[in-house]
Amino acid sequence: MKITNVELIPIYSTREMGRTCPSDSEKAISHHIIVRLHTDADITGLGEMSDVNFVPTPEAVNELAARLEPLLLGRNPLDLTALQVDLGQQEWEHQVLPGIDIALHDAIGKALDVPIYQLFGGKYRERIPFAYPLAPCQIEEDVEANLQRIEKLQDQGHPTIRYYFGADLALDERFLSELRQRWGDGVEINALDASGRFDVETAIDIIGRFAAFKPNLVESPVKGRQNAPIEDFIAVKQAVDVPISEHASEDHVAVRLAQHGAVDIFNLGVGYSGMTACQKVFGLAELFGIKTLLGSTVELSIGTAARAHVAAAMPNLDFPSYPSGPLVYYEQIVRDKVRYEEGHIIVPEGPGLGVEIDEEQLAAQRLW
Repeated sequence: MKITNVELIPIYSTREMGRTCPSDSEKAISHHIIVRLHTDADITGLGEMSDVNFVPTPEAVNELAARLEPLLLGRNPLDLTALQVDLGQQEWEHQVLPGIDIALHDAIGKALDVPIYQLFGGKYRERIPFAYPLAPCQIEEDVEANLQRIEKLQDQGHPTIRYYFGADLALDERFLSELRQRWGDGVEINALDASGRFDVETAIDIIGRFAAFKPNLVESPVKGRQNAPIEDFIAVKQAVDVPISEHASEDHVAVRLAQHGAVDIFNLGVGYSGMTACQKVFGLAELFGIKTLLGSTVELSIGTAARAHVAAAMPNLDFPSYPSGPLVYYEQIVRDKVRYEEGHIIVPEGPGLGVEIDEEQLAAQRLW
């Protein structure tokens, strides 16, 4: 089996969130690049560069394809390690490596006629608890807009949220207070995500105040996020009772945080270096006794399926995880999107990712 063509398809999708804030009636738009690695074995590996942070113009996408082709064409996806090493020797825009890596794994799974989770040791769990992301309240109307989202989630049987906070602490406090008054412990706040907004002293003060709302954890509590001084993490960790979490999707970041016992929880992700790299950091966390959850860049069903397969095979997944794109986006480009039931992601079955492109929908969402 040899790769014969690298096809990159830029598309848009519409989020249910407002463009500027939760109550904005104009909806946010995300761009993604769908990857298709065609082979001479009549197997096509699907991948997804999710919510890319560059503008996917024809020039940018064609240039990206021109860089990838010499590394991929004529190569066998089953030679995965060699391909990953060669790809990893170059610098790429965020999400490029994961998109290709997912497509390689999908091709391998299809060639072997097994779901991707079998490539990572088999299915350890059938369902993955997830937390729905809520954007921070910035104006008065956002409080009710986010409460309405929670009501909708409750009606769908999804009890867990992740709330980005810190844009306006007074509004945050009002929102969280109202949440607890309406639903009590019926809503699980998996994470309050500070997005690296605070200095150490402020982070300690705010985490102490917001502990009353019973979050499972506080994420990215200090300025600099994963690159903040180790001393900042340790100072916060020692001063608060709520566990703290930080993104540790790249191995050098994970090693640095783990060596110093700087955080309680790793937010791990496929969206930095790919599926195999993510599995390695899960193993690192297990060795150091650090708890984990699986992060997200808000993917469509291809990217979500990839993350579900990784999570299904990891024994040390400790908290609800964040992949929820099939609920966030209005449009989907697969025939059957990844399913959610009672607060859980259902791991897709079938060879590879277990999802198939809807060609009509893909054509409708193409940017050019």
